[in-house]
Amino acid sequence: MFALSLGVTSALAVGQDTLHTTFVANSLYQPTHVVTVTAGGGMHALMHKVSDEGKALAGLNKSIGAGGQVQAMYTYFFHKYVGVTGGFGFEVYTGNMNGSFVDSVYHTDKENMPLSRWLYRDFQAFKEREQLYMFTIPVGVTGRINITDPIQIRATVGFGMNAIVASHYRADGNMQATAYYPAYNLHLDADLPQHGLSDYYLHGYQGKIQNTFPVNMFVFGDIGMHYQFTKRWGLYAGIYVSYTCFNAVRQYADAAGNLPELIDYNWKTNQWTYSGIINSKFVEALNPLSVGVKVGFTITYLSPAHCNCEDI
Repeated sequence: MFALSLGVTSALAVGQDTLHTTFVANSLYQPTHVVTVTAGGGMHALMHKVSDEGKALAGLNKSIGAGGQVQAMYTYFFHKYVGVTGGFGFEVYTGNMNGSFVDSVYHTDKENMPLSRWLYRDFQAFKEREQLYMFTIPVGVTGRINITDPIQIRATVGFGMNAIVASHYRADGNMQATAYYPAYNLHLDADLPQHGLSDYYLHGYQGKIQNTFPVNMFVFGDIGMHYQFTKRWGLYAGIYVSYTCFNAVRQYADAAGNLPELIDYNWKTNQWTYSGIINSKFVEALNPLSVGVKVGFTITYLSPAHCNCEDI
């Protein structure tokens, strides 16, 4: 008789549960499998750390970049309120450098020392836009609490690895090259193109960011509202933040210990080569940071024997 009474009580407890997902009595809770697919965007900045040489360039400015992300995540809720999460995603980050500034470098002609000179590069209306494309593998812990029958607050925190799969930059602006020869106390204006002294234009100059680390670590978090409108399907909307913990670039020096110039001049060919801000000595670190909003849908799987919900 006691056993029959206990069975009836348990059945009533299950029958009174009206939530669409896994909100049965704790003693009857069954693990839940949730797949979440989201897309979002917002501030996806590269967060340049300018070197001492870059700080000396009065007029070179940074501005916030935008970007986006898509993610596919799997969460195993082993407890009514807590689960573990893992998945993969793709993100785009943008950096912007602009302004008007003058850069100088001492060029030595080892074969003919009197021709050694100071080169001055006067950049006007300069603008460079950089983009990084990352594949991400995040893992973390997810918590959830009920607000009403179909609505929850869900939050996830964790860390992961991001791999830079592509990168490039585009530069625009004007550059005027002049020179000073200390041996002769001689100033030359930008009217000697045969010596690399002229007006140059960077209209749409494009290149690849060469000095990024291929794999980096990041920390992330997101929080949002989840609405379960059937046993299986739900909607999610929230905000997210992600920060790459370690420097994503490395500076390459030549045998003499010189770091790359923003624009390099070849004595033999009298040609200028533009390298890009991030590739140059003006940037010593890069820590991508993203803050944005995302929306998506969820698919929830329960054990059919314990679901206690209507059919899909």
